[in-house]
Amino acid sequence: MAERWQFLLFRQEARSRRLILEGQAQPPYERPYHDPLFFYAVMGPDFLSLEVSRDFDGERLLEYFTGLLGEPQEPPRIQVGGSQIDEEGALLLVEWRFPAAGRAEMIRRLSDILGQPLG
Repeated sequence: MAERWQFLLFRQEARSRRLILEGQAQPPYERPYHDPLFFYAVMGPDFLSLEVSRDFDGERLLEYFTGLLGEPQEPPRIQVGGSQIDEEGALLLVEWRFPAAGRAEMIRRLSDILGQPLG
């Protein structure tokens, strides 16, 4: 079993067709720097998208989610803000698809991963 990450949610917003989550993740290992690792997730009617920073910890967080949710249909995409020359602040975006009838189960699984109830 993978070591457990810790999560702190700053925002949980339930809309008619989306559940939006913003928070911070703490890996199960000592980080050599103090800036927090933020994540942004959207649970739609038939998908879960997750954005994290494109760095060592962000990549490890995606590996953790992949280990628990399975491989997404497509590899992570890279989003670069600002200048395309400088990748400072780049994000990794990954999306898991599921049948719309499985949304409640996916919310339960995400709740288990984050260790918090989700609405």
